[in-house]
Amino acid sequence: MQVRIFLHFLFITFYILISTQVVEAQRVEINKEGEKIVLFPDGKWLYFDKTNPTHIVIDEANKSSQIATPNDIFDEQTSKGENEEKRYENLLSDAKDKLALALERESDVKFSKILLEEEIEDLKRSGEDTKEKIDALKRQLKLIKALGKDAKKETKKAKKEFEKLKKQGKIVQKPTKKKSRKIQKLKSAEKELQASKYMHREDGNFFTASKKFEKYSIEKDVMYNPPREDCKLAFDVVDEFMGKKRKDVERSVFFTYTNDDMRRYMKDDDYITCEGNLTQIKGGVLLLNLFISINTTDAQRSFGGLSKGNLVVVKMINGESVNLVNNQSDIGVFNPLKKQHTYTGQFRINAGQEKALKKGEVDLIRIIWDAGFEDYEVYNLDFFINQFRCLDK
Repeated sequence: MQVRIFLHFLFITFYILISTQVVEAQRVEINKEGEKIVLFPDGKWLYFDKTNPTHIVIDEANKSSQIATPNDIFDEQTSKGENEEKRYENLLSDAKDKLALALERESDVKFSKILLEEEIEDLKRSGEDTKEKIDALKRQLKLIKALGKDAKKETKKAKKEFEKLKKQGKIVQKPTKKKSRKIQKLKSAEKELQASKYMHREDGNFFTASKKFEKYSIEKDVMYNPPREDCKLAFDVVDEFMGKKRKDVERSVFFTYTNDDMRRYMKDDDYITCEGNLTQIKGGVLLLNLFISINTTDAQRSFGGLSKGNLVVVKMINGESVNLVNNQSDIGVFNPLKKQHTYTGQFRINAGQEKALKKGEVDLIRIIWDAGFEDYEVYNLDFFINQFRCLDK
């Protein structure tokens, strides 16, 4: 009895060994006709037989060999993590360069502003007749201030993007429990960056974008040769109500205003935005239309309204002032979605005022509100010059 059991055991063992060798030597594949076959190492083949135990064992063995091992999965996850980490590293580097360039531009604008202010003061102290030079420098100073405003916005935007990427990096840095050397190196670089006061890097690639700048040319400098705006008319037909030819220039931004204390609350918006345009009606009627939007729910208490007869004083860079009288009263229209009040004023321009506005560049504008007056600095120096140019076309 024991001999029979032992022989049976030997037979099963021998069958398992032979089956394993057969499985390793043979494989199940699909031929061109879509039929399942068993392929032998010498190139011979047989149709797959579902009732043949050997064929079934070969098929099962082939299937198990195609299943990914835990190590394969780990390697794939690690590779994916490294790709994500590399992508994050590139994004972070680009954001740092962008922020550095924005800071550099803001610094350059500030320095240019200081130089212009010093030059103006020197000319004033000289006692010579330098009015034309001072006026020219004041125009440049206006443009520099406008550039400074844009530079601050770009710096703020770049800093926000950089901080956002740093926060995202905390997630990207953990693709697996076991961190790779690359990820540890990246974390170390981030700590070094956070410890740096100026985020400055002493290598030749830091300001690569600046090397692509064109050589300075005064002819291309918009401060000395500002590009002319395209003329667009909003209305150029006979007004049915008046029965006269009427021409309206398209609106453009006249000035914006946000004081420093409110800047952090306004984000990228301005507290006050004033758009304006000129209207010409056949018969010698010339009007200035102002559309003043104030981003607050409390505008009526703070400003009141624009009453008929209230003045708008336009001060030019050359020292001249033009007083315009409001033709209509307006208490403002409130937009609950934008939380914004908009006031509309209409001001008659006579022949003498037209002559002064046509040739002059605007410095300041004073608006007489019902609650008092406020002065606003104008960066669009050529507002009236461009508007009249479009009317005359």
